[in-house]
Amino acid sequence: MFNILTARDFYSVLVEDFDDFVAAPHSARRAMHCATTAYHLHEWVWGDWLSKNKTARDALGISARDRDLFLQWIDRYCVWFRIVQDLANGTKHFARDAGFETVFVGGFGEGGFGVGPYGKGYLVIDWGQEAGDQRWLPAAHLLEVVVRFWRDFFQRYLPSADLPVSRHHVD
Repeated sequence: MFNILTARDFYSVLVEDFDDFVAAPHSARRAMHCATTAYHLHEWVWGDWLSKNKTARDALGISARDRDLFLQWIDRYCVWFRIVQDLANGTKHFARDAGFETVFVGGFGEGGFGVGPYGKGYLVIDWGQEAGDQRWLPAAHLLEVVVRFWRDFFQRYLPSADLPVSRHHVD
C-alpha cells in the first residue's frame, strides 16, 4: 500500500494516528482512525512476518500457523483489544450493537467526568448503568493501552533501533 510495506510501517501509521488523536481527543474521526489502525495491525503482523516465522510463533506459544490463534493470544495479553475490534468493525459494517455506547462528552454533567481539558469535549465508551463505577471508559485511555500493547509487542518480538515512538509516551 503506497509506501506502507511492512508491519513496522503500519505500526508507524498507528503511532501517527495516536499522536493525531491525542492532539484532538474530542475528534471522533481521529479516534476511529486510531482504533481501526490498531485493530488491523494484527493482520499486518501476521501477513508480513508472524505467519512465516515459526520461531516467533513458538515464542508466543502459538502452536499452529493460524491467524485466529494469534488473535486469541492478543485477546489474552491485551484485554482491551476486543473493544478496539468492535469499534473498527462497527465503522466497517455500520454496527451499533457492540454492547456499549460511544459518547461525545461536551460539557459538565455529561459522561463520568464533565468537560475535558481546556474546555473541550472528549470521547468515552459507556458500558451502561449496570457497570456501576466502571461505566465510563475514556477513548483516550483505551487507545493509549492498545497502542502501548503494540509498542511493547514490537519491542519484544520484532525489535528495531528505528521503531517509531509516540511523542505522548514518556517511558
